[in-house]
Formats: sequence, structure tokens, C-alpha cells
Amino acid sequence: MYKIVIIEDEFNAQEALSKMLKLLYQSIEIIGIFPSIQEGVVFLNQNKDVDLIFLDVELEDGNSFELLNQLSSIDFKIIFTTGLENYAIDAIKRNAVDYLLKPIDPNELKIAVDKAFHQIEEQKKATAIISKFEEEQKEKEQKIIVKTADNTHFIEVNSIILFESEGAYTKIVCQDQTILASKHLKYFENIEELHSFIRVHHSFLINPSHVITISKSGLALTDGHSAKVSTRKYTQVVQQLKTS
Repeated sequence: MYKIVIIEDEFNAQEALSKMLKLLYQSIEIIGIFPSIQEGVVFLNQNKDVDLIFLDVELEDGNSFELLNQLSSIDFKIIFTTGLENYAIDAIKRNAVDYLLKPIDPNELKIAVDKAFHQIEEQKKATAIISKFEEEQKEKEQKIIVKTADNTHFIEVNSIILFESEGAYTKIVCQDQTILASKHLKYFENIEELHSFIRVHHSFLINPSHVITISKSGLALTDGHSAKVSTRKYTQVVQQLKTS
């Protein structure tokens, strides 16, 4: 559902545009109609989920470009509507999707709105790709700090295969090294960077990305490592591995 705002000071123009939009599209919601810069600014600064606005150039309290200058951010698409042709260059400078002359032709309206919706969808796809990339980079770069008697280790989370409890100590098995830390296993289980790790047994905390197979007898992990699985946790562990 696309959320639309109309900023137009002529009542008949408001009504005509609203009716045309509702006839042309089922997937829209007109969430606000305002006649002035002041009312439009207040609404748009308070509502950040607007997808598209129709903006009359000449409003009852000034030029609509003043409205845009008063907004804290512009995260929506803009289609200008006006009875005047001499604002087209200004509209282009504002990255408007289109510039429609009144009275608005339904065919021109549909072309403009389709273009706006296409741009919105493309922007959503790009944002999703960037977010996924940033999350993957963040995961790759995550490290934990572990102090031992002789050294301070900066360990990449993705390189950790498993943690194994050894009494008051914990053995940290990584792809390139094994470290013995003077911390209980519970300490590592509570580290935020290790939230995706799974406690499969009272003695084992494992990295699901290193699991090869699971059976009632245990887990086979990368680099020939293995871990026990608690009988009472087996079904739960299988489900966690499916969703990890």
C-alpha cells in the first residue's frame, strides 16, 4: 500500500485528483490533504512513512518550494501540479518525478504515478541490498577479545568453530588456533557478538555456520571437529540449525 499526500489549496482540484487516483489504483492510501505550506510541513515532518506527494506550486500561503526547504528530510517522491508552466526547471532541480499541468489529464497522471511507484520499488530493492551487504560485512568484521595469561587475543567470530567447557576454563577452537581461556562457558554464551551460537550440550557452544551434519550421536563440524548434543536438546538444536 503506497501512502500518498496531496498538498493543494483548491478544493475542486483536491477532489478531482483524489477521485482519479482512487479510480486508477487500488494499492494506495491518501493519508493527508492539506491546503497550505504550514500544515504540509507539520504533517510531513511528523510522518516519515509517506511514499509520494502531489504538490501544487502556488499555495495559499506561498510557494511550495518553501515547503520543501522547511522539511527535515525528503524521503518521498514528488509530483508537482500547477496551472503554470514556468516552474518546470525548478521542479527538475528538486528531482521531481514529474510536473503535471492543470487540469490534470488522467493518462498523464497514470504515467507519472507509475513512474513514481517504479522508482519507489527500485529504491526499496537497492536499500535491501545495501542493508544485507552491511549486515554481512558487520558479521565478517565482528571480533571478540579474549585475555589469557600471556596474551590478549582478537578473535574473528566467523573463525570460531566451537567452545568446549573444561571445568573453570573454556577451550576456544578456531580454524587457525585453539585458545584456553580462564572463563566459564556461560560467560561466552552471554557475549552479544556470539548471539547466533547454539548451546548444544552443557559442555559445548557451537557456531552453526561450521556444522556439517547432526545425529543423535553428535555434531560433525568443519576441520574434523565434533561436539556432543544433549538428548533433551536434540529436537530444539535441529530447529535452531534450520533457521540459522
